[in-house]
Amino acid sequence: MKFLRHSPTPPAPSITPLLDVVFILLIFFAVSTSFLYIGGINVNLPKAETTEETENIAVRITVAKGGELSVNNREISYDNLAAALEAAYKNTPNAVIVIEADRESLHGLVVEVIDTGKLAGFERFAIATEK
Repeated sequence: MKFLRHSPTPPAPSITPLLDVVFILLIFFAVSTSFLYIGGINVNLPKAETTEETENIAVRITVAKGGELSVNNREISYDNLAAALEAAYKNTPNAVIVIEADRESLHGLVVEVIDTGKLAGFERFAIATEK
């Protein structure tokens, strides 16, 4: 009976099937990913050294340099701000209003936004800044 002799070099595993599986997974995740564009107003937030993160951000109001407003990334006019905040208060009465005001926006408009939020029933406010 003849026995096979072992070859001096061990067989190397083929990585071709592994690469095929990786590329198929890459294509699957690229195709199945949905891209979400969140609109809104671009603002340059003021810088601050002492910043804290809020835990319950529910209502985000953006005040742009030219006076444009948006509530939760939905542009609104100043006349509709009170109605939008009252509707948001009905949904989440314990929410924090986070005001993202451009560093060159008018201070009076920011104060009016806070006052409108208080009239809608909100009690907690935060000003968004960059660190």
